[in-house]
Amino acid sequence: MRRLRYLILILVIFSVLSPSPWARAEEGRKIFIQSPPTVGVLPLIWVQEQGVLPRGIDLEIIISQDHQRGLSLISSGDLDLLVTGVNVGAKAYNRGIDLQLVNTNIWGIDYLLTSGFQAESWKDLEGRTLSLPLQGGPLDFLARYFLHNHGVDLDQIDFAYLPSNNGARAFQLGRLDAIILPEPMVTITLNNYDQAVLSLDIQEEWGKLHAGEERIPFVGLFVQGGFAKENSELVDLLHQYYQEGVDWVQSHPEAAAELAAQHFGQPAALVQESLGRIHLQVYPQDEARELIELLFTEIMDYYPEMIGGRLPDGDFYF
Repeated sequence: MRRLRYLILILVIFSVLSPSPWARAEEGRKIFIQSPPTVGVLPLIWVQEQGVLPRGIDLEIIISQDHQRGLSLISSGDLDLLVTGVNVGAKAYNRGIDLQLVNTNIWGIDYLLTSGFQAESWKDLEGRTLSLPLQGGPLDFLARYFLHNHGVDLDQIDFAYLPSNNGARAFQLGRLDAIILPEPMVTITLNNYDQAVLSLDIQEEWGKLHAGEERIPFVGLFVQGGFAKENSELVDLLHQYYQEGVDWVQSHPEAAAELAAQHFGQPAALVQESLGRIHLQVYPQDEARELIELLFTEIMDYYPEMIGGRLPDGDFYF
């Protein structure tokens, strides 16, 4: 009996001297996250404002379009989580940056707008100017992929590579025939330019070539590898609350738009209108991986360097 009491005493002392990760967190801890002003970060902002994380844990969310700086900070261990393009994360991983994909959250956000005419198919762009934000980027790949698969001679397309903001301005001035834009820029352009026509849904076009599967993995939440190893339970918890945040955004579009207005400086009414054309959702990891590898396999035939020259291995996925 005395030995049993002694053992219990030792266990109690050990538990006091070796607190759980949550107990350590109560001493005060910030998790640093960087994201562009995208709907994909709204669930994390909701998580922070709801105060659902264990006591002492706070999210420090930095809104920035500088994806390369985010990757640099992840690489140096000065950033814990990063919201960025799935292909951007894959390329970084394949080049040796220690990060993992926690979830993919935006699956539909891009549309083809035309100026003063309705494009019924990609063939209707022959002999016209098409604006894209980045040569060798995701939308350049998708545009060329669709044009090629619909029998369009690429030499008959005048590609204009302009940053999305500049391209949208040029389009609204009538200087471009067509442009592929993400939301909420689609909504802004449709509201500001009466000649703008929403001709093609990029996600529907993808589905036409993939047995009706319209989900394109655009945006993901990544975690720094060392942080993930040391805090796997916390990352799991964040992922769980992120899903609840997605459900909240979908169920409360008006409140979500107000949240975006506060943090992104975008008009709430505009954001709310754009939400109807954004596919925000988190799917099981196996299902998401299958969809990511479908996209990446197609990318390898066009711009392999877009993902670092190869499909990332299983360690890419948290």
